[in-house]
Amino acid sequence: MNVRSIALRTARGAGVLWGSLTLVFVLFLFVPDPARQLAGQNESEAAVAAIRTKYGLDRPPAERYLNFLAGLSPFRPDPAGHWRLQPPDLGRSYLTDRPVTAALADALPGTLLLASLAMAGALAAGITVGLLLAAHPGSRWDTAVLGAAALGMSAPSFVVALAVAWLFGSVLHAYTGLPMTGGMVAVDPFHGPQLAWSHAILPAFTLALRPLSVVIQLTRNAALDVLASSYIRTARSQGLSTFRLFTRHVIRNAMNPVLTAATGWFAGMLAGAVFVEFVFGWKGMGMLMFRALEQNDLPVVLGCVAVVATTFVVLNAGMEGVYRALDPRIKKSA
Repeated sequence: MNVRSIALRTARGAGVLWGSLTLVFVLFLFVPDPARQLAGQNESEAAVAAIRTKYGLDRPPAERYLNFLAGLSPFRPDPAGHWRLQPPDLGRSYLTDRPVTAALADALPGTLLLASLAMAGALAAGITVGLLLAAHPGSRWDTAVLGAAALGMSAPSFVVALAVAWLFGSVLHAYTGLPMTGGMVAVDPFHGPQLAWSHAILPAFTLALRPLSVVIQLTRNAALDVLASSYIRTARSQGLSTFRLFTRHVIRNAMNPVLTAATGWFAGMLAGAVFVEFVFGWKGMGMLMFRALEQNDLPVVLGCVAVVATTFVVLNAGMEGVYRALDPRIKKSA
């Protein structure tokens, strides 16, 4: 990959991030006055004006927008006026007056853990099942699994979350030992705060169902396309076993669409796990973003969007390297 290609990909990623944040900022210009909502309908105009001044809401939208973008820059002046590298400044929450970076630091680890477990499980199970179905297309198992995958894709997240919590956390609790609700950290009376892995099983399983359904179908269809290629027929005629055929040719050439879908799903999980986090009492970024949207807390919403968009851009950039390792043709065409 040459310097020009790296510069183009960096510019494209920066454009995605800038466009996402700009869109959210513009949309929030049309919501009711946050200062009035914070102060209350019966508060005096002086109190409302003080809140506007505190959070910069009395400034023109263009100035607020430029200040926000300046806060994202890693190289900016400190309070003494000296330019230096600094962590991003996303402002303060309108509701809690807490730095947005602190709120994200509390919420992001829980969602990252949940999304990572869900995506890893979906990829491992989905790729395995999809390859097995591709090896026996048209069988009864193929039809049954594809039907279940279609159902998994169409089922609403909140319905699945309620069903899973009720079935495995209540009805079968004596056998599973899994709680219906609980956060990432549990406080042990003797050992203090501990990472509660058992609390993550049911929400991660619920979160993995839809991407699992997608990965199964994508893997099966991509593998069937590869199996229909002329070089695969040549390899079969030379006596190559089915196992070696899949490990040497099919898996490498069928993974590109699967990894592309996984990238989008993982980034979407960071902000789209609202119902799952709510049902299972899991404190994460999805719930943080939902409450911020509900209460017009623009700095928190922008911070969440920045995290999701940055994750999407970074994962896409990382996937380019994986694509090149899986498919040598990409190296030659680059």
